[in-house]
Amino acid sequence: MFKIKRIVPSAVETLWRMRWHKKILLLVLLGCLFAGSSIVVTSQPGFCNSCHIMNSYYASWKTSAHSDVSCLDCHLKPGFVGYMRGKINGLSQAVDCAVGRVGTKPNARVLDESCLRAECHSTEKLANQEIDFKGIKFTHEKHVSKVVDGIDISCGTCHNHFEGEEHFTVNTEICFTCHFLKGDEHDSRVTETQCQSCHEVPDKVIEKGLVKINHAEFVSYEASCEDSCHKKIVEQQSNVSENICLNCHNFGKGEEPDSEKLHEIHSEGEKVECFACHGKVVHGQTGVDAVSGMMDCLNCHSDTHDVQYGTYTAEQYQEHKKTDLVLSPMFLTHVECSGCHIDRQSIKSDGIASIGTVAKAVPRACDRCHQKGSGQQYISLWQRKIKELHKQISDKLQNLEDAAKRERNKEKAAKLKDKIKEARTIIRLVESDGSWGVHNFKYTEASLLKAKKIITDAQKD
Repeated sequence: MFKIKRIVPSAVETLWRMRWHKKILLLVLLGCLFAGSSIVVTSQPGFCNSCHIMNSYYASWKTSAHSDVSCLDCHLKPGFVGYMRGKINGLSQAVDCAVGRVGTKPNARVLDESCLRAECHSTEKLANQEIDFKGIKFTHEKHVSKVVDGIDISCGTCHNHFEGEEHFTVNTEICFTCHFLKGDEHDSRVTETQCQSCHEVPDKVIEKGLVKINHAEFVSYEASCEDSCHKKIVEQQSNVSENICLNCHNFGKGEEPDSEKLHEIHSEGEKVECFACHGKVVHGQTGVDAVSGMMDCLNCHSDTHDVQYGTYTAEQYQEHKKTDLVLSPMFLTHVECSGCHIDRQSIKSDGIASIGTVAKAVPRACDRCHQKGSGQQYISLWQRKIKELHKQISDKLQNLEDAAKRERNKEKAAKLKDKIKEARTIIRLVESDGSWGVHNFKYTEASLLKAKKIITDAQKD
């Protein structure tokens, strides 16, 4: 202990008396020793695990097929420049971690150069190998180095994920998002895929109760899988929500470039998961608890209430502008159809269409939010005024039609017919809506007045 107390002051005194160039040289040597040891220590996988947000990734790597490969061998670009750049970037991340600026989810990419080194994977070997991936036929040849809607498909596009104890696993949601993605300008898919591109035709007869299904027979007819038995193969299309950009940016979807540029920015510059924007796309057979779960009524019963919807939202007659003059107070306060259609009644028709019930709007529905009796009072008032206005304009239109029939000038008669057609379209929309102003009194009144103006102007010409 006594010797240590004498050695320390002596060493300090020796250092103090050293010439300045020797001091600099000593500092450089100590710096190199510290840097070298730091590089060795920080290159160990265990160092990555020292940050708590890396614990799950480290655990999955530890039990994966790549457990004998160092983290840096994959996550840094091969070569001296890539190694040093990764180390500098790692130093900034270490500082962020030390001062508490680290996020909750790491953002890491693995370049193709790392995967396709001589001692790792071979493009030629993988390209010709047909893989059975969870019952799906797959070849790398059709995917590697292809560009789809701005996405340059690389190894990491599919493999850069982890699930449970699997590192670099393939998330099937990536496959579904790409293969069922629809373009902006048309309904066709960006990546055209037929069922048999991935699935083998079953070679045996499948029995479902008393029914026997021979897929080979249907294939011989060139029957469409998607348009028949397997119609609901996709639960959700790969649409992007208007507000999804706000999860990362301070602006919404309105400022985005075209889809190709958007994909290029997010797939090349940053490691952004496809489903972070497109959501989860479910593909394949799903369990259903009832027959209704197997059927999409809108496939047949489409556009049934378009007129009523257009009247309520002030969108039916496009020349109107959406202003407070035509927007319904009920629509502005987010009242849904079921807010007024609260009673059930049998469908009044013949045949099979009469089976079941339909929701009916009743005046007492208004009493749920307004003064009792107001529904009966206002509904009768609105309907009386709209019906009176409708009759007045219909009579004017009839007079104009009679005048058009008597008109000898063919050119003038043709113009009158165009005006008659335009006015009658508006009147028929009011008739088809059937609520006589209840769905949207101000909009219905404005529409009829528009028809009246068309007729009046035609009579003046």
